[in-house]
Amino acid sequence: MLPDGELSTSSVFAAFLVPNRVDELIDYEWGGIDLYDASEGLQVKIWTCFYESGVIKVRADQVMHDLITVADVTALSFAFDLNMRPVVTYIVNDEVFLWWYNTAIAEHITTSFGTGIITPQLSLDDHRSIYSANADVIFAYIKAEQLCIRLQRDRYQIEYELGAGQILIQIGMMTNNRFGFATKIMNGFDLYLDQMYVDARNKPLRFDYLDLCPLQASYSVQFGNNVVIAEGLNEDILRTQFENIENVVSVAFNLKSKDFEYFMSFFRIWQHKRKPFYIDLVLDRRPLSQYLAHFIHDSISMQKQGEIFTVNAQLYILNNDLDKAQIKALVEARNVRA
Repeated sequence: MLPDGELSTSSVFAAFLVPNRVDELIDYEWGGIDLYDASEGLQVKIWTCFYESGVIKVRADQVMHDLITVADVTALSFAFDLNMRPVVTYIVNDEVFLWWYNTAIAEHITTSFGTGIITPQLSLDDHRSIYSANADVIFAYIKAEQLCIRLQRDRYQIEYELGAGQILIQIGMMTNNRFGFATKIMNGFDLYLDQMYVDARNKPLRFDYLDLCPLQASYSVQFGNNVVIAEGLNEDILRTQFENIENVVSVAFNLKSKDFEYFMSFFRIWQHKRKPFYIDLVLDRRPLSQYLAHFIHDSISMQKQGEIFTVNAQLYILNNDLDKAQIKALVEARNVRA
């Protein structure tokens, strides 16, 4: 459950424990071995919810279940409660519905929340068994430009306002063990033209995308990790924590005037939103990959020589999920054994 039912006073940047949502009709959530089976906990595998042939379905590995048959669904989100019972919100003709398990009658029911809310999202706020006494399925959405939530423990009857918001992208536990709300701010009065300019080059992602690659010039990386030094002399002087797992990347772009105007438009929008975006880089793996990033404030500078604008910046870059089996095989192939 959210402490005091309030957001933190400042935004905390971290990755979600599930893949980022890029499609209104596909959602992800950690869960147990099968529906209605929480015997092994709720962190066994990632489940996917999707819409196919008029049916909302879930699957994980080779297991798949049909949940609801409903026509003309345009968006959905889902979660599991502590007993691995599915909860689904979906939109039909701009009307928002919630399909949830009503313990009073011991069956699933569907509740309509009308057409006054947008971008509904669902997630269990903590999947760890030691915190199960306070865990809730959170039903979040935007209403009249306010981020609102309803809780399973209230049978979704009470609405709580958390703060301003215009579009809710995704909610859920993050890698720092905090519960996150990813929101997106739409065009402001002074940013309307910048937003139109940036959107014309944006990829079809729910998060923004910086359509420039620093391979045009150069960049350097200070790799972060989650190993920290404990105070004092002890055998376990090195320990791990969830903070400091982002990398700091110093980039330099060599841009002509059109690309420079695009970069500055993108940066002005970021200053207004202060939300993460995607960028293509080569970091911990050879192929060019998309990474979730933030600008480091006060790190942007520019020099101009002739027609070329050289823009320097620093970024916080979150690590992507790595293929641990592939890394282990590569290391062991070059390891020296006695």
